[in-house]
Amino acid sequence: MLTTNRPVFTELGTQAIEKGLADPQLSAFYESMMSGFGLVSEKIREHMPYLSLCSDKLDGFGPPPIFYVGRRCSQRLLFGEDWAMQQGDELRTPDPELEYASAEGYRAALDGRPYYGYARTALHFKGTTVDIAYERLILTLRPSPNSTRRFCAYFGVIQDLLELPRQ
Repeated sequence: MLTTNRPVFTELGTQAIEKGLADPQLSAFYESMMSGFGLVSEKIREHMPYLSLCSDKLDGFGPPPIFYVGRRCSQRLLFGEDWAMQQGDELRTPDPELEYASAEGYRAALDGRPYYGYARTALHFKGTTVDIAYERLILTLRPSPNSTRRFCAYFGVIQDLLELPRQ
């Protein structure tokens, strides 16, 4: 899979969520996690199907490796069941250029600032080209107040997915 146009990521800031401009499910996840001060609680259970979770270890200029992909997560919907269920090496998205372009949001979250933004790109995918637009929220969560362990939670919502005519 190769990106045909450079991915465009625009940070909107969490104020957009607080003003009611984000997807309602994404907003509910944000409010739930922020009310718990970024600590994992039982509230995360209802959001797990929509999340992907990754480590807090950045690999060079790319985002951290993914260790969980929810059954209704936008990444699973886009990249497929086989991708989400692969075993072995660290789970990465199938497009390296998109992967590196997305990393800034993870860096922001790992620096303690929740990242909310919008992305648009064209991808060669499953033998065709698709144009995709999506909003995404990336938060860093901790299992307990004194824990030094943490992980990133990604909540993405596909806003537009269009198959482009073959060239």
